[in-house]
Amino acid sequence: MADSKHNEHQPDHPLTHMHADDIKFAGVGWFIGLLAVGVIFIGWLMIGLINSLEGKEKKAEVESRPSPFASQRSELPPEPRLQLAPDSEQQIDKHEAPDLKTQHPLQEMKEIRKDWESELNHYSWVDQNSGIVRIPIEDAKKLVLERGLPARPPRPDQTPKPNQQK
Repeated sequence: MADSKHNEHQPDHPLTHMHADDIKFAGVGWFIGLLAVGVIFIGWLMIGLINSLEGKEKKAEVESRPSPFASQRSELPPEPRLQLAPDSEQQIDKHEAPDLKTQHPLQEMKEIRKDWESELNHYSWVDQNSGIVRIPIEDAKKLVLERGLPARPPRPDQTPKPNQQK
């Protein structure tokens, strides 16, 4: 019984009497027309914005011409360069790939390691005018063991207290 009451037609309700003839198409037409005008206006604004930004970009390109000194600058970047980077201007001009046999990072590490081993295990001059030499690391260790490490004398205000043991 309760279900039948909900399904009954209520003639007093305003939406139950709605027909297709009762819809006002003028309001819908105005809405669609104003929406179309708004879309066209916003599109026109977007085109104007894009054109102004393109004009600014062209102006910036003209103003940012390279320096007259740019032609004097080398195309090759200064040392140290990245591994596998071109090592000559001819290699840059010809767009050649680096020679992996001589420029491979592992080969570079081998050369660096060889240089370090040479510095650690051979005599050489650091500054010949001042008389500073480089000695092999094993000889330097022996000298330190023989002579001991130099120590600074204690400052006068740091004299040991009587209760401290030496």
